[in-house]
Amino acid sequence: MRARGGQGGTAAVVGLAALLLAVPAFAASDAEVQRRVEKRLAKAGFDQRADVRVEVESGVVRLTGITVRYLDLREADRLARKEAKSVVNLLRVVPEVPRSDKEIRADAEKAVLRWERYGPFDAVGIEVHEGTIRLDGWVDSPFKRAEVEERLAHVDAVRDVLNDLRVQGFSQGDLELRREIYLKIYSDPLFERWAGRPDPPVRVYVNRGKVTLAGTVGSAVEQTAAGLIARQTLAFAVDNQVKVEGDAAREEDRKKDPTEG
Repeated sequence: MRARGGQGGTAAVVGLAALLLAVPAFAASDAEVQRRVEKRLAKAGFDQRADVRVEVESGVVRLTGITVRYLDLREADRLARKEAKSVVNLLRVVPEVPRSDKEIRADAEKAVLRWERYGPFDAVGIEVHEGTIRLDGWVDSPFKRAEVEERLAHVDAVRDVLNDLRVQGFSQGDLELRREIYLKIYSDPLFERWAGRPDPPVRVYVNRGKVTLAGTVGSAVEQTAAGLIARQTLAFAVDNQVKVEGDAAREEDRKKDPTEG
């Protein structure tokens, strides 16, 4: 019995020694990752236009410091991910020339809502608070969700983008229902003048057979008609969020000045 216990003790000692030997090797690996990330950042000119500090622990890169553009924050993250399995990005954006939320929102809306790829199956809501853009609504593909954020990264003085956009359902049933509702709405006499236009007033979202309508129309009659058309399909449920122009304008005013109304 003592011999068997001795063998177990020897194995434990060997295992502990191997673990202790592995620690310096892992630490050296972290140091190497840090060196490579810093080299990439320097090559991209971050040492001239930002203050980025790199730390690595257990293979995870931690970025801290300040950049003057949100675009640089994203670029630093992208470069670090070329060398690391995981990145914690704690960089802060401090614009050289601050801008009002109203100015940032105007440019953000122009970047998204006037984009040539923004279509009837996209409905992006944009809010700005202290330089941070919050997106809600939906787009028709996961690629477009990322592209919207990339476009906003170029807007001056943006500090961060919180992307809560949903993506349209991809099942064959959802695709067919989405197209059916779109065609029925824009073949109706109330809406046919917008058929085929890139910026129609009513936008359609379908996920698992449930439909959401969004947009802004000129009258309550059009608002009601859009909902009725969608309900005349095999949709499981229809949430009509379409707004009337006057109501939408008043809602915008309340957002600008919450004390009104």
